[in-house]
Amino acid sequence: MATYNPEWLEFEKALGMRPVLNGSIEDMVGQYDTIVALAKSQLPPQDPSVVAATDHKVKDGPMVRVYKPEGSSAAGKLPVCLYSHGGGWCLGDLEAEDSLCRAISQFSPCIVVSIDYRLGPKNKMPTMIDDCIAAWEWAWNAASELGGDQTRYFALGGSAGGALSFGIAERLIADGKRSQISGIVALVPATLHPSNIPEEYVSAYTATNDNVEDTPVINRKTMKTFYHAIDSDPADPVQFPALSKNLPSFPPTYLATCEFDPLCGDGKVMEIALRNAGVKVWSDYYEGYPHYFWIFSCLSDSQRFVQNVIAGIHCVLGL
Repeated sequence: MATYNPEWLEFEKALGMRPVLNGSIEDMVGQYDTIVALAKSQLPPQDPSVVAATDHKVKDGPMVRVYKPEGSSAAGKLPVCLYSHGGGWCLGDLEAEDSLCRAISQFSPCIVVSIDYRLGPKNKMPTMIDDCIAAWEWAWNAASELGGDQTRYFALGGSAGGALSFGIAERLIADGKRSQISGIVALVPATLHPSNIPEEYVSAYTATNDNVEDTPVINRKTMKTFYHAIDSDPADPVQFPALSKNLPSFPPTYLATCEFDPLCGDGKVMEIALRNAGVKVWSDYYEGYPHYFWIFSCLSDSQRFVQNVIAGIHCVLGL
């Protein structure tokens, strides 16, 4: 029988609870803030001289935060990462995943453009992907000012942000702009609505989702609440990219999945679908861990996760 990693169980024991988002979206806002505060309390102080961060307002679009590694102006043009945060399309902001954006910028190295897209339930799909495309167009057109290399633009995100990263690719391909995107890095992404799993993927989807009923961080009910909050269309390939007819045109992709995660099957099916479409795919699987475990830096595998993400970036960009 599958079991949690001992470090995770010790972490839960020390907390005296299992952190999980449940209830209404309003309930989850407070729970999310508590989880983020806990994660931030484990981080060492940030050195602003290592990675500079500046906020910008995209015209007719969202706020973005641009991260640049130290000495980037003298290092020549750098890859540009459009980063979409997690939170079920309803939670999160520029602060919540600041530390990962800094690590990606510093160690890749690359320029990271983190997107503060509008959230549900106030906003419905496709508002979130519209904001991400607006941020992409802004970053693409600002390549010279950013110091970005237009031959190495890529999308990266976790959970809902992973879905948005695939959605960016889907939109760019549909608009005849496939050449703009060189890679996708999707961390525990949502790629299928559980009510609409294509027949050829049912066995793979169910086999990897046997242990996710009462899981930490998110469970099936959590995802159901998110999907309802943003009026998800289970047949929409922009939101659920495993349904896309454009998969053969998708760029090289890195995927990360976790065993105790209701989105594990989403990631595994996406990997199969992309490989079947002839796309280059690299992946890592985290046995014994739940969704987004890496935000808790007290876990030794959290550092390994970040190192693997940096390696995944290098793979999709051919570095």
